[in-house]
Amino acid sequence: MQGIAQMLADGYTAQHPNLTLTVEASNSEIGLRAANQFTNTLGMVARAIQPAELSQTRAVVIARDGIAIIVNRANPINAIMRSQVADVFAGNILTWPVGPNVGKAISVISREAGSGTRDAFETLAMNGLRVTRTAIVMPSEAAVVDYVARHPEAIAYCSMGGVTDEVHALIVDNAPLSPQTVEAKTYPYVRALTLVVPLAADPALQDFVNFAASADGQQLVAQKFARAP
Repeated sequence: MQGIAQMLADGYTAQHPNLTLTVEASNSEIGLRAANQFTNTLGMVARAIQPAELSQTRAVVIARDGIAIIVNRANPINAIMRSQVADVFAGNILTWPVGPNVGKAISVISREAGSGTRDAFETLAMNGLRVTRTAIVMPSEAAVVDYVARHPEAIAYCSMGGVTDEVHALIVDNAPLSPQTVEAKTYPYVRALTLVVPLAADPALQDFVNFAASADGQQLVAQKFARAP
């Protein structure tokens, strides 16, 4: 959520130049704890939140995200079925079936423990299976995308906002990934992106949250993500 939070912060401070908003990148677990423990702090959470995890805070959905299944640009495969996604990431399918990588081992790339994207992917895509223990674990979304861009045999998952021209997002169950398919929920892997907000938020902080949910804020969101419901 770093990218979307920075985009919203830049849009808000352009209208309020005397206000400073600092965006710090970490993962969903740390963002959730920070919002519950510190004043004037918003947590960025990219997974489902349980009511018991909110202590003097509330959750505000600011966007919807599609989790992309990405491969190298040189990989000719452009579509995959949900059952195949689970089998590939579980290590049940070990080699590429077609293209220049035919017969070569698939390199599965995953995220670190505490990542909201990893939590959402495992919940939405894995059908109760575990991601293979041989997966290469990356500490950030940027690292995931960079690895896939440099390794033709790799496959990974990431936020739709993290997809670059250097990788290719696969069609899943005949649904291409786009803000429109995420909003319509025809794309299968959709999650909420949430700000965790103190119940007694400072007025300026609350005004930023209001901006994120406003028409102006949602116009920024729609540049790379699906708008909040």
